[in-house]
Amino acid sequence: MHSRRQALKAGLGLFAYAAADSALTRTIARASPPMSRLSGIPDKSSRPLAARQPDPNPRIIDGLRFKNWFEGDDFNDGLNIPFHSAENNFPGGVPPEPDEFVPVAIVGGGISGLASAHLLRRYNPVVFELHSIFGGNAQGGVINGAEYPLGSAYVITPDPGSALDHFYRELGLHHVVRPDIAAAPVEMDGLILDDVWSGMGVPPEDVPAFEAYRQLVLRMADNYPDVPFPEAWMRDLDRLSLRQHIEQEVALPIPAPLAAAVQAYCYSSFGAGWEEISALLGWNFLAAEEFGRWVFPGGNAWMADALWQRISRLDSTDPGHAPHLRAAWRVVDVRVLPDRTVQVTWRTPEGRFGSMIAQRVVMACPKHVCRHVIHDLERIDATRYNAMNLHRRAYVVANVFLDRPVPRDFYDIFLLGHPQSFPMDSGQATNFWRYTDVLNGSYASRRNGLPAPPHVLTLYWPLAYDSARFDLVMGDPILAFGQALAAQLNETLALLDLPRSAVQEVRFTRFGHALPVAQVGFVANGIAHAIRRPFQDRVYFVNQDNWALPAVENSLYDAFEAADAIAAALG
Repeated sequence: MHSRRQALKAGLGLFAYAAADSALTRTIARASPPMSRLSGIPDKSSRPLAARQPDPNPRIIDGLRFKNWFEGDDFNDGLNIPFHSAENNFPGGVPPEPDEFVPVAIVGGGISGLASAHLLRRYNPVVFELHSIFGGNAQGGVINGAEYPLGSAYVITPDPGSALDHFYRELGLHHVVRPDIAAAPVEMDGLILDDVWSGMGVPPEDVPAFEAYRQLVLRMADNYPDVPFPEAWMRDLDRLSLRQHIEQEVALPIPAPLAAAVQAYCYSSFGAGWEEISALLGWNFLAAEEFGRWVFPGGNAWMADALWQRISRLDSTDPGHAPHLRAAWRVVDVRVLPDRTVQVTWRTPEGRFGSMIAQRVVMACPKHVCRHVIHDLERIDATRYNAMNLHRRAYVVANVFLDRPVPRDFYDIFLLGHPQSFPMDSGQATNFWRYTDVLNGSYASRRNGLPAPPHVLTLYWPLAYDSARFDLVMGDPILAFGQALAAQLNETLALLDLPRSAVQEVRFTRFGHALPVAQVGFVANGIAHAIRRPFQDRVYFVNQDNWALPAVENSLYDAFEAADAIAAALG
């Protein structure tokens, strides 16, 4: 197999990609057939990429039309954020008697859970999802024919012939992908710099540090630190913060523009700063970016939707367990019984409790949920219970719908403003109410001669401080975030040569526990091992937080591993 280390021979820095490699070029060439279209999407659906409607009664904030409430996490109960404690308050104190038997039950309907279900489809798995829409952080929407992402928006270009490459092609993703192989522009002081990593637009005295950083990126990409991080040098790297490692290796004062650029990337990707995250886990992302990105219409929701469609077909072939996709069915208790089967208990949207017996269970939900759902975990495995209390951060995504195309063709622009004032720690981030980058949300929505749909800008707004989720629920959060966004949006529109009158609607998506913080020592201290190993050989863990890396690739590789183990056990 053509490995990433063999493929990358001439990168150009943090956001520039090895487009010259012949294997990557062949991959892009094969991705050119016309994309299939979504059709027949109902307005009310659990599909990850479901049809949505413009808000007929929007909030008007600073003259802009805002959807009057959030997409993503609802938190209808106000401050009662799900699974801050156990929710297994059964009538009589015990779960109801099971009335259903399945080989595999999956708890969590994001890409981790949907991929696990697809890989285990011959066992007719049932998938439970806390929310009314599947997809997790990879939800999306379609308005008037325009797909847009609510969360994760791209994957790293897969190695040709790799397991990921085969998986994506099985789902038909290569027919809709638009590869992003250009250096990502960076905005500084109101100017777009197309290749700041080669020294464009920075003072001459800063160029040596930028060049030293560029060489560091090339070295790290050539020695790509990939999971499961088996080598000793990787564990040593995990004991340093990304900031410490960059400063150590560059061996020059880090100029403000470079520090701000790295920090903006860390905020956008990790929800935490370079001073907080592990150098090992940080480089896992930074180095991977050197291989290019695949972008789908509606972001990674297109992948989640392709999985959703395939799993939903099980209802017709296995009606005894339909629906196989159970949206808004909240699993509240998972317990391994004396006969080594697993009882899964849930609560329906109407408040009714029910139970089933499964031979194997995949926990494809965040670890802070697992620790409250797995029955008696604190007593049975205190080490795992404590390790699952991961540090997490909130996130907001805003989609801005336009009545015209974006004049500039780009995928992602990082917005640094005045680099000298960019926050360098979580304390400063508390007052940094700005989105870090603007994506062209219509980047992959080619229409092959069809009328152009509405165009979308997707704004990534990480909240890189610990109390942020309460800012998402207290007071009037739509007003607070809307006022902050409106001021910055004026700058972004001017940057892209768009008039304010082009904005038709702005929609916020919020995620209260979006990202696990890739803290220093996460791997070296054994936390990853403690939280991801199977529980009593019956319960498996597949989620982005297995490695504290919010990456589709790691979620999928863990799904491959768990599916292989379950298939071997069930036969």
